[in-house]
Amino acid sequence: MTTPRRKACVECRQQKIRCDVEQHKVPHDPCGRCKKMGLECRILPTSTRNLRQTKAEMRRELEELRWNMRHNQAPGSVTDSNYPHSTASPNVDMGNMSPRDHSGTYSDPSGRTDGSHSVSPGFESRPPTRNGSGSNGTIPRMLEGYILDPKRIDDCFMLFFTQYHPLFPILDASLGPNDYYDLSPFLFWTIIVIGSRRYADDLNVLDKSSQLITPLAFSSMALRSSQMPVIQGLLLLCTWRLPTNSMYKDMTHLMCGSAVHLATQIGLHISGVGQDFARMPVKKDQEQKVLRARLWLCCVIVSIRTSCAEGIPPLAESFFDCDERDREDMIPYLPADLQFLHKVYIILLRAIVAMGKTNLQSIKCDVRVLRSLISIFDSQLLSLAPSAPSDLDTLQLNCARIHVMAFHFFAHPMNPDADGLSRFYSLCVSTINTATTMAQTVHFASVSQSFVDRTICLAGFSILRLVRSPLAQHLDLASGEQAFFQAVQFLKNVSLQPGDIGMRTALIMHDLWNSSKVFRRKDGRIESLGLRLRTRLSMSVSYDMFWYWREEFGNMQNPYNGDEAINASNEATQPSTPPYIRSQDQKIPVSNTTATIPTTQQPLTKFDPSLINPQLQVDPSAGMSFDTWDGSDYNVPPMLDQFPDYDWAAGFEFSNSDVLNAPLGPTGGPMMPQNVGNIGYTFG
Repeated sequence: MTTPRRKACVECRQQKIRCDVEQHKVPHDPCGRCKKMGLECRILPTSTRNLRQTKAEMRRELEELRWNMRHNQAPGSVTDSNYPHSTASPNVDMGNMSPRDHSGTYSDPSGRTDGSHSVSPGFESRPPTRNGSGSNGTIPRMLEGYILDPKRIDDCFMLFFTQYHPLFPILDASLGPNDYYDLSPFLFWTIIVIGSRRYADDLNVLDKSSQLITPLAFSSMALRSSQMPVIQGLLLLCTWRLPTNSMYKDMTHLMCGSAVHLATQIGLHISGVGQDFARMPVKKDQEQKVLRARLWLCCVIVSIRTSCAEGIPPLAESFFDCDERDREDMIPYLPADLQFLHKVYIILLRAIVAMGKTNLQSIKCDVRVLRSLISIFDSQLLSLAPSAPSDLDTLQLNCARIHVMAFHFFAHPMNPDADGLSRFYSLCVSTINTATTMAQTVHFASVSQSFVDRTICLAGFSILRLVRSPLAQHLDLASGEQAFFQAVQFLKNVSLQPGDIGMRTALIMHDLWNSSKVFRRKDGRIESLGLRLRTRLSMSVSYDMFWYWREEFGNMQNPYNGDEAINASNEATQPSTPPYIRSQDQKIPVSNTTATIPTTQQPLTKFDPSLINPQLQVDPSAGMSFDTWDGSDYNVPPMLDQFPDYDWAAGFEFSNSDVLNAPLGPTGGPMMPQNVGNIGYTFG
C-alpha cells in the first residue's frame, strides 16, 4: 500500500517550506508553523483543471473583450447569445457565424495542440477527420479589426490542405483551425493567406489577410515563444510569396533569413533534441529528433531557393553545407522527396558559392574555370534525375539546372560556348513545356511555388537572348518562340491580382520579344549574349532584361551603358572565337529605313530572323541607340523614380486589353509525391 502524497497548507506552500499538517483529519489540526504564528491553516483541494484548456479560455475571453470594446458593448449583455459558445458577444448578425461542423474542417479527435505534433511524422497527409476542432465548431477569428467567419476559415483550410500542403507538407493535416490558432495565431493566419490565394467565393480574404500577415509575423518573432510554429509559418510564406506589385515591398527574403536564424537559435542545425540550446532538461524523444531534423531540412531547402530566386548568395552556407554524419540515423524516418530536394539544392548551393569566386563582376573572368564548374555541377544534378520521386521533383531539378547553366552568359559574348548554350536552350524549352503540361493537367500554375515562377521567367529571357544571338542558326526557333509565349501565359496564370509581379513580368516579356531595339548597340550590332548587370548570380539575366525594358518602354536612362563597354575582341586575345562570331565584327552597312515596333504578339511564323542577321542594315539616326532614344515613339509618360529590382512598371499604365484576368476557379486535385525507397547520403 502506497503512502498518499502529503499536502501543504496554503501558508507553507506560499513560503515553499515543509508543512506537518495532518490532512487526514476532518477537520484537520493547524500545522506547527501556523499554530506558532497564529495564522489560518487552510488546505486547498487538489486541482484537476486542464491548464491547456485554461490558456485557451483566457485567449477566447481576450477575443471577446476586444470584440465588445470594438462594438461598445458590455460583457454578458442580452445580445451576446449570438457569439458561439460565449457569454460575451457583440450585437451583430452572426447567422453565418454559428458553430457548425463544416465538411472541410481538418481536426484531430484528441484535440492535441502540442507544438511537437505540428509536423506529422514522415510527412504523410493523413485523412482528416470531419468532427471539427475538438468537440466544438470552428470559431470566428479577428485580426486587426478584420473578422473572418467559420465558413470562410474552413474553406481556406480545405484549399490549403488539398492544394498547397501536398506540394510542401510541413504541417499536420489532422489538426483543425481551432487547434492551429491555439498553437500559433501567426501560423493560423498564414494558412488562411495561402489557402485564400485561389478562393473565388471571397477575393477580399486574400486582400485583407495578406496586408495584415507581415506585421503579425514580426510581432510573433518578437514573442520568443512557440518558435517552431513561427518557423513553419515563415517557410510557407517564403514558398508562396505574398502578392505584391513591387519587389521593393516584398519581405520574403527577410522572412527567410529570420526563419533560419530562429532555427539556429533553438539548435535545429544540430542533431538531437536541442539540449545545448535549452534552459531546462529536454526529454530525449526520438519523435522530437525526427521532427527537428525534418524541419531543418525544410529550412535549408527554402533558404537556398529563396536566395537563388533573389540573386543573392545564401549567407549561412556553412550551416547548410556541413558534415552531419551523426544524422544518418534519421534517413529511415525522412521522406524520399525531401531527401531528394535537399540533395538537389545542396548541389545548387555549392555551384553558386563556387562560381561566385570566379570574378563574375568582370567580363574578363576566367572562362575556362567557369565552364568547367558549370559542367561539373550540371552533371551532378543530371545524375540525380533517375531517382526523382515525382514529376514535381523532376521539375525542380531542371529549375536548379537552369540556374547553374545560366552562368554561361557571364562569359565574354564574343567567345560563347556554342555546345553549352545549345544544351541550355533545349533545357529551357523542355522545362517550360513540362510546366505548361502540368498547368493544363493538374492546374499547376495556380499553386506553383515562387521559385518555379522565377525560374520560368529566367528560362524565357534566356530563350529570347539565344534566338537573337548568332547561335540562332543552330537552334529550333519555332519551338523556342512557342516555349517563350508559353512562359508568358504561365506567368499570367500565376498572377493573383491585376498588376502584380506575375502579370507585370508577362507583359514585360511580351514587350521585349516584339522589340527591335533590345540588345542593339550604338554601332548597330545585336549583342544579346553579354550581361551588363553581373552581381545577381544567375538572376542577373532577368534583372538585366528588366533594365532593357525600363529604358525602351519606361523612358528611363540606363545606368549601365557607360560603365563597361563590351567590345569585340581580336583574334590575339580570343583565339577560340568561332568564324561566324568573328564575322560580326565587320563593318555593317547603314540603311535609311526605320525599323517598326510591333505592338501586338506575333504568331510563331512572324519571327524575323533578320534580327540576328550579320548584314542587318540599321540607321543610327533612327533612334536605335540606347543613349539617344527618348521614348517619344510610344507616347509613354516619363517615370520619375528609379525603382529597384522587380519594381519595373510603377507609374506605367498598361492597357486593359493586355491585362488578362488570372483564372480563379478550382485548382484541381493535389499533386502527391510518389512513395519510393530511401536515398541514403550525408545530410548537409
